[in-house]
Amino acid sequence: MKFRARSLVVLLALVALPAFADDQEKAQKEIKKVTTIASDPNTRSIVNTTMSEMLNVKRLDLVKDRQDLNLNYGGIFLALQLTAGGTKMEDLASQLKGGKSIFDIANDQHANWKQINSEAKKLNKKIDDNLAKWFQNAKKQTERDQADNYVVQQDRVAADSDASKEELAEAQRRYQQVHDMVSSRLPTGDANVQGNMPITPPAAAAKH
Repeated sequence: MKFRARSLVVLLALVALPAFADDQEKAQKEIKKVTTIASDPNTRSIVNTTMSEMLNVKRLDLVKDRQDLNLNYGGIFLALQLTAGGTKMEDLASQLKGGKSIFDIANDQHANWKQINSEAKKLNKKIDDNLAKWFQNAKKQTERDQADNYVVQQDRVAADSDASKEELAEAQRRYQQVHDMVSSRLPTGDANVQGNMPITPPAAAAKH
């Protein structure tokens, strides 16, 4: 009987492993989308605003935490998911300085990748929504930045460039897809869209 029970436990573990790995892969893909859409200064302000709204964190606190930990926006999102589960920011900082990546730390803590993937999807959806609003009225975002004392030139870390050419190309397609969606809903030549910034984020284009 004990042998059968042990065999069942092993079998269940073997079945669970692929599902766990799949959840992690999906979560990392969503997190990377956050990183790449924020890799360009033109869209970083929108990502900062969106994450502030969704996670109830002050915009300038996000900037400071990123700089203290040298994490891109995908990384700081994951870090905040871990701290929401009880991890102390000081412990994250110590492990990051010790050479571990934020994904290594998440694995060590047996992160709930399924839940993280769900939250990352919500964040990306909200980023797209705010990006669409920005295409319709860029001035409103600028005014919000000023009111929040947010300066995009000060919101940068070395890890912001942690993206492959393929990932940056996908971010460009995402950017243009939202742009085209907004354009299709407005009269031809609408000034709010046509007078906005280039369709292709310049920093992403420079990577190619």
